[in-house]
Order: sequence, then C-alpha cells, then structure tokens
Amino acid sequence: MLRISLLLSCLTQTVFAALTTPSRDETRSPLTATPARFGFLYGNGASSDKTGSDFSWEQMTLQGGFGLNTKISDEMTLFYGLGYRLTRIDQGASPRREELDDLHNLSLPISAIYHRENSPWTFFAQLSGELASDFKHLGSDDYDFTAKLAAQYEFSDSFTLNFGLSRSRNFGEARVIPGLGFTWIPADEWALTLIGPRITLSHRFNENLVVRAGGFPMGGLWNVEEDSGESVDYGFRSYNAGIGLDYKLRHGVWLTVWAGATFANELQAELRNDRLFKDELDSGFFGYVGINLYEW
Repeated sequence: MLRISLLLSCLTQTVFAALTTPSRDETRSPLTATPARFGFLYGNGASSDKTGSDFSWEQMTLQGGFGLNTKISDEMTLFYGLGYRLTRIDQGASPRREELDDLHNLSLPISAIYHRENSPWTFFAQLSGELASDFKHLGSDDYDFTAKLAAQYEFSDSFTLNFGLSRSRNFGEARVIPGLGFTWIPADEWALTLIGPRITLSHRFNENLVVRAGGFPMGGLWNVEEDSGESVDYGFRSYNAGIGLDYKLRHGVWLTVWAGATFANELQAELRNDRLFKDELDSGFFGYVGINLYEW
C-alpha cells in the first residue's frame, strides 16, 4: 500500500503541475498524437477448462511516468524520462505456483526524433533500460532492455505511413517485432490510427470530448525468486478491446475512461528457458481510468 500511495502522490503532483501551467494553444492533436499515460487498469477472467486447473485471475496495473525533452538542433529532439508500472495478478484459490502479488516494471527510456523541415520523413529511435521483478530479490535476471527503430513518411496532411522494428517485453516474453502502421484522417473530426498492435478509431464531438473505439495489448515479463530459491520468469499477456471517452480538463490534459473485453489471455512460466506451464485463459472484462498528457 505504501508503494501505491507514493506513486499516486507522484502522479497527482504531475497532473496538478500540468493543470496549473498557464494556458496556451495546443500543438498536438488528441485525435492522432501519442500522449504520456498515467492510469489504473483492471482486468479479470478465469482459467480455461483446457488447462486442467481451476482458478480465477485478476490483473491490476498502475502506470505512470514523466518525460523531458531537449532540443539538440533544429532537426533533432532528445527525450528522456522515467516510467513505472505496478501489476498484481491474483491467481485465485488454486495458483499454479507462486502468488504473483506485486510485480514492478521500472524503465529509463532515451529517445531521439529527427525531422528536417519540409521533409516528409521523420525518424525515431529509443533505447530503454528495464527492471522487471517482484523486488524480493534482485539479480542479473531482473534486468533487460527494450529498443525501437521507426520511420514515418507523410504522404499528405491526411495520411502518414509508419514502419519499424522493436524489441519488446510486453507480450509475456521478450521478442523482436516488425511493425507497420498508419495515421489516416478522413475528415476533420475523425482519425484512424494503427501503432503496432494498438488500433484506435477516434471521433471528436467538440473541443472537449473525444469518443474512441479500439484495442491495445497489456502484459509483461517478470523474474520472480520462488520459495525454493529458483529464479522463474513469469509472463502474462492480454488484449483489450472496448470503447473509450476522453474529456478535456485543460490544454493538453485529458481525462480518459475505457471499458470492454479481454481476450487472448495467457499466463506462462519458464525456468532457464524450459517452460514450466502455459495457461490459455478465458476472456473477461477490463476497465481503465487515467490521465493523458499531450503537452506539459
């Protein structure tokens, strides 16, 4: 509870600072721009009959962070910051192995964006050190990294193509994933975006309200030292699809609420690259409430 209280305090102070910053014109559109996200996600479901086990599961994730930027030149901007995510997975009365209570993800990302004026090309690179553990014991297995390389080509004011390559740990295991995406704005108040596995259809009703439909993945990979002394990698992944509402609180600061269904849920464990189990979990529902920051 102390860790949660400290994180909530940090998030509250960050949002308060953004809300009290003197108002100015927005330069990033909530229809298409990727925000900094602070929020709480809850999802649940049950074990599949195929696994031979019988338990329910709940996932609670509290996420947040901050980012700063430095203008290196007219063409290049450097971004750096800190991200934190707390996840709790309750396996119910019949856990397969350990109780997975407090699972922590701490990341230190450094990103660079290169864009020459009047050029249709934009280039992006990111390297992030990652710590993923239950913090009961820290060893070399708790540390890893993620990386992204991407490029964007603007065909017109209404259509942009994105492509790249990333190494991610957010799908229950570490893997290298090629990516292809786009941003399409068929009308002034509509936008369809595909960024990796996150797809969103957005409609801006007015200056203060955006309605969305879409899907996004959630999950992670953590190293846990069990009571036996073995160091086990636990991976969880889920895909969430639903409806969301964004309400503008102030320039660049939006309250966001989502609700929908979870599916493609999976919990697995590996010991020294040998799989201990892999459970395909039944679908359930999820809810998310948070703050999106587009400018601060």
